[in-house]
Amino acid sequence: MPTIVPAILEETKEQFKATSDLVMKIPGADRIQVDFGDGEFIPTKLASVSDIDTLNPSMHWEAHLMVKAPMDFLDYKISGFKTIIIHYEAYESADGVKKAIAEIKNQGMHPSVCINPDTRVKVLEKFKDLVNHFLIMGVVPGKQGQAFIEKTVDRVKELRQLMPNAVIEVDGGVKPENVQRVAEAGTDLIVVGSAIVKQPNPSEAFEKLKALI
Repeated sequence: MPTIVPAILEETKEQFKATSDLVMKIPGADRIQVDFGDGEFIPTKLASVSDIDTLNPSMHWEAHLMVKAPMDFLDYKISGFKTIIIHYEAYESADGVKKAIAEIKNQGMHPSVCINPDTRVKVLEKFKDLVNHFLIMGVVPGKQGQAFIEKTVDRVKELRQLMPNAVIEVDGGVKPENVQRVAEAGTDLIVVGSAIVKQPNPSEAFEKLKALI
């Protein structure tokens, strides 16, 4: 069964702390994604890794870097992140992505490569010998609450055919109305932001999504 991954996307240290505390109280949530944005790769500047206290090691924390060509990952390691997600589009070339993957591995973390909705799924084949975890965006990255792009389901199916054993993650626009389709397409990790953290009862929203898949 796919795993539901609550997401934290906040602009300030105080907002991050409040949402983090909220997500940590959700029973059964053992993997959490934190979004980072530099105001360049995406228009919004989000809370930085320096704003984050040491993360609870009982959780699997993944950092989604919506950042232009990141190459320094030490602070994420120190904070307690276990997976680092980088964007294919954030680098000038595939070689740049490969260098970043190598650096993430050097820091003892798991690398994942993400593609935006307009990027061809096939480009991920360039990294299949280096990475086994890929993320497909269901929205244009940068803010929560956007409508899910329906072609994402077909993109997951395409990636599953290309790489049957890959870990496939989907992020953006997932809610109760579409989570089942996302799961049935072959997704392993389903990231959910506003449909959990912005709801009156996040734990109840999390359980509802789990029940639907």
